[in-house]
Amino acid sequence: MRWSSALFSALLVAGASAVPHHSSHHKKPTPSSSIAVSSSSAVVAAAAATVSDPPYWLADVAHQGVAPYATSGYTVFRNVKDYGATGDGTTDDTAAIQAAISDGDRQSPSSEETSTKTPAIVYFPAGTYVISSPIIDYYWTQLIGNPNSPAILQATSNFTGIGLIDGDAYQNDGNTGWTSTNVFYRQIRNLVIDMTNIPGTTAATGIHWPTAQATSIQNVVIHLSTESGTQHQGLFIENGSAGFIGDVIVNGGLYGLNVGNQQYTFRNVTVNNAVNGVSQIWDWGWTYIGLTLNNCTNGLVFGGSETDAEVGGVTILDSTITDVDTFVNVTWSTTATPAGANGLILENIVLDAVPTAVVGPDGVELKGGSTTIAGWGLGHEYTPTGPSTLSGTYSPVSRPTGLAASGSTNYYTKPKPQYESYTTSEVVSVRNAGAAGDGTTDDTDAINDALTKAANNGSILFFDYGIYLVSDTIYVPPGSKVVGASYPVIAASGDAFSDISNPYPVVQVGKSGDKGTVEWSDMRVGTIGGTAGAILIEWNLKGDQGSGMWDVHTMTGGWEGSDLQVADCPTTASVSSSCEAGFLDVYITSDAENVYLENNWFWTADHDIDSADNTQLSIYTGRGVLVEGSNVEMWGVSSEHHGLYQFQFDGATDVVGGFFQTETPYYQPSPDATSGPYTSNTTWNDPDFSTCLKGNCDALGLSITGGSSSIAMYGVGLYSFFDNYSTNCSDSGGSEDCQSEIFRITDDVSDLNIYGYNTVGTTNMITINGSSDALYSDNVSVFPDTIVLFSYE
Repeated sequence: MRWSSALFSALLVAGASAVPHHSSHHKKPTPSSSIAVSSSSAVVAAAAATVSDPPYWLADVAHQGVAPYATSGYTVFRNVKDYGATGDGTTDDTAAIQAAISDGDRQSPSSEETSTKTPAIVYFPAGTYVISSPIIDYYWTQLIGNPNSPAILQATSNFTGIGLIDGDAYQNDGNTGWTSTNVFYRQIRNLVIDMTNIPGTTAATGIHWPTAQATSIQNVVIHLSTESGTQHQGLFIENGSAGFIGDVIVNGGLYGLNVGNQQYTFRNVTVNNAVNGVSQIWDWGWTYIGLTLNNCTNGLVFGGSETDAEVGGVTILDSTITDVDTFVNVTWSTTATPAGANGLILENIVLDAVPTAVVGPDGVELKGGSTTIAGWGLGHEYTPTGPSTLSGTYSPVSRPTGLAASGSTNYYTKPKPQYESYTTSEVVSVRNAGAAGDGTTDDTDAINDALTKAANNGSILFFDYGIYLVSDTIYVPPGSKVVGASYPVIAASGDAFSDISNPYPVVQVGKSGDKGTVEWSDMRVGTIGGTAGAILIEWNLKGDQGSGMWDVHTMTGGWEGSDLQVADCPTTASVSSSCEAGFLDVYITSDAENVYLENNWFWTADHDIDSADNTQLSIYTGRGVLVEGSNVEMWGVSSEHHGLYQFQFDGATDVVGGFFQTETPYYQPSPDATSGPYTSNTTWNDPDFSTCLKGNCDALGLSITGGSSSIAMYGVGLYSFFDNYSTNCSDSGGSEDCQSEIFRITDDVSDLNIYGYNTVGTTNMITINGSSDALYSDNVSVFPDTIVLFSYE
């Protein structure tokens, strides 16, 4: 574990009495929003008494969620008004909302335990809910308002605590209840957080959110004091290991965003009228796309100092900065330590009335004005001419037209669809279609029939929460709009998926030759028991721009009912076919075009979420994500613990994304990538591990091969923390020798550009045609090793 001195000041602003620490490594480690922007809580309060709750299909549809391992009568979908909340703008609704969250023997932060057994959606109808103390979020919880009239959570003037919504509350021992790197599967969306009743000189925080993968905040507005001397902050993240935030607006405050985490992706986030738009407390890497800062003194401020860096790097692209005195305050200099830290990439940044673009310890690094920054950076770069220090402009990539937004040079992005205008008559329920979701009934036919019906009618196919066991492929036809409630799982089981020599898809999005649009959100795909031949998601659709998956995850093992838990696959056991559970997680085939991924986690479990101590597991899967298609976007995507590779791009063209995050299996090198149980298969053009560089020959984080071209990655973290469950090989200040190599490129690849590249625990950061191109020891950063720009032509 490592301590961050920068957190002292951050916690003072948050009003905390304890100093947290953040994990140094592994898991245990202008908006499209429908919300109207208003800076006046008085306006919304005056309207509270007469506000009506417009129709929203998710609230109005019959709720038939099944949580088969929860207590009898457990309720998945709960409306806060059913627990006594009024939303009248006068009554204190804090206790009623907390009752809605806690109902049903659920895991609170004070329990210090996690569970997959008790998922919940907590729904807020339109109204103004008066809040006098923090709303304590529980594990596996979605806090959701009505996108057609978002609920307002309004703090009282005497409110105290870290966060009106507290995502991981501090306990009496001075630590958060959960280890922040183990806080998965949660959301906040369609809410307004109003802190303006709290005096500006009193510390106040809108949302406290130290979380990890498969988490998101979407379509949220936070109002803070704009008084002189304000001590408010909108979003406080001091710890964690990934996440996604999109379509969020913060108005006012000392800090719009006061954030630190291993890595994160922010899309379409706006801060207005703050002293500091973003305080970057610490990170390994961070990607901002579509950042908008208006009328702030400082835009983004790096934590740490020139001699004690806290920030590995920040990548900002397609952003607009207006009326800001200084856009970025960095701690980088040519003599700063460690030498690989404090990286910065700016690409396609529009400045309007910004006197200084970048300032550092040595003074102004880049002047501002009203101009556009095409490409500019600070840090170590590796290009075809060799390694050097980047301190100034670079030539940005030529962006393929198929990846661009209409009429813009910006990359195309798309918020998760919520189908605000749909009515319940336009929703097909898989439960009404006969699917049981109980984890034992075979739901294959019922799901396939419902998918066909919904697509033919242009309807939403709605999965209430459940464990939907399937024995054959689920086919998602063009025209499908698929939505889950609290991450229900399609779980493959049976002989069709058991043959490692005959891989077979669990969910197939389109067949070869299919054209059209598919939108899929808020679900999981998993396996039950030994399913060595399972391809969890196969995407063949030649789609329209905007087809994709939002908050769709794979989860192999580690959940109740998977038959892949501590009792089944302990770390002390030898390799067993009953724990060989996936051939390939995600396969974007050569037929696929226009595939949009946002906030996806493709995870082979390293620990059992339902064990009291998050006990580690040894589950074996072959491959993470294989991309052969074209026009592919991947924003906030992670792939972890697969035996051969986490991401492979094989013949892929026109690909963009960030932040890409990976971890290699904890059990390796026992066995390693050469000895299975999944071994390289030339039919699938797997990497050839017989050519490994000296050292442990473990799974790759990233492989780019097969003539792939036009790939741009804005933020990449490839991590190897373990050598057979020991972290000695990756501990800070160590030898970084958990494995010999983690990123391979073959010589048929062209037009590859990576910005903000980070590794942990690997000796050779980049391998090109079997030779090392970059050593970790030349690029030591805050905990990982960092290269700010890598290009291969």
